[in-house]
Amino acid sequence: MSNPNFILHINSTTGICSVALSDGNKLITHKETTEANSHTEVITVFIQEIMDFAKVDFKDLSAVSLASGPGSYTSLRVGCSTAKGICFAHDIPLITIPSLDVLASSCITLAEPGDYIIPMIDARRMEVYTAVYDHNGNKIDKDHALIVDEMAYQKYVDSSITHHLAGNGAEKTLDLLPQSTIKLYKNYSSAVHMVDLANKSLLAKDFSDLGYFQPYYLKAANVTKSKKKYF
Repeated sequence: MSNPNFILHINSTTGICSVALSDGNKLITHKETTEANSHTEVITVFIQEIMDFAKVDFKDLSAVSLASGPGSYTSLRVGCSTAKGICFAHDIPLITIPSLDVLASSCITLAEPGDYIIPMIDARRMEVYTAVYDHNGNKIDKDHALIVDEMAYQKYVDSSITHHLAGNGAEKTLDLLPQSTIKLYKNYSSAVHMVDLANKSLLAKDFSDLGYFQPYYLKAANVTKSKKKYF
């Protein structure tokens, strides 16, 4: 019997806080919530609960995998600090996976040759973080922030090609692609969809530098100046 390759997965890309535990490419258990702005309160609790459920100690982990962005600035920082803290404390390697790759992987089993997979993460107003992938999950258009208008996906509009849309920004683009070719999934950026990608990185020993890694924000945080008067 081969030794287990336990991987803890953390995904705090959006409003959903999601964690999972796997052995190689086999999902053991996961836990997540859609409650807004709860990442700080629940993330470590969820992690301890799934570790206890599986009877796995942190020292037994082969790696921690993190959805690295783009996404919500604050929630990305919560996930990153949690993942790095566990890795530093237990001398565990860190695997980082682009958030859009995670979303795209949720559609691979449903796509056929020639199809496009287009994950989209809401970036507020009429903007999304997006990329375009082929049916195998190979990226053919890099991660970018996109203002949703009639020109947004012009070069991918083709009535003979199926477009697999996923993520919390996908509904913004429904009018930009031929309706007959759209398959809209309610898939969101979950830790469950990180298992295969993380296992491939583990086998390839593709790890991130703990000291230098920072979340991939893609664009600067939207910081507003407080109108409160303190003096």
